[in-house]
Amino acid sequence: MPAAILFVCTANICRSPAAEYLARHRFGEDGALFRSAGFLFDGRESPKELASALDAKHVDVRPHRSAILDADTLGAADLVLTMEARHLQEATVIAPDAFPKMIPLIDAAARVRPGQTIEEFVASIEGRDPMRYLDSRFDVDDPYKRSMRRYRKAVDEIDGLVATTIGALRF
Repeated sequence: MPAAILFVCTANICRSPAAEYLARHRFGEDGALFRSAGFLFDGRESPKELASALDAKHVDVRPHRSAILDADTLGAADLVLTMEARHLQEATVIAPDAFPKMIPLIDAAARVRPGQTIEEFVASIEGRDPMRYLDSRFDVDDPYKRSMRRYRKAVDEIDGLVATTIGALRF
């Protein structure tokens, strides 16, 4: 059974779907299933600016509809990658037992080692101090309702982080 990797952001309309669709485009879903969720809305489309920024990478996000993050979704994931440190904090409120498998995507990209399985990666981040995630140094900037340049910048950043993190993992 493929591993389940969940990307999380605020509304699940920009950053986390970008990560989900970029990961699926780059890596397929033979070794891992990529999904995303957020805290605010259910059933919303991604902004046309995000679709345009992803079009440049030959990724179509138009089928995406936002999903609300819940305890079952967190429980089903083998690895949860958040777009901001506060998303990790908020998800921990929903499912406290899921903290060991949750990490901001920026931190994951810095910590992952080539050839690690998801289980090995999760074991390697065990024992982290949750207080580490009380500032914005682990945040991917949210482009929502900002310029096209900000959407392109966010997509490029997320693409690089996804390539580094998921590309290093062995499935």
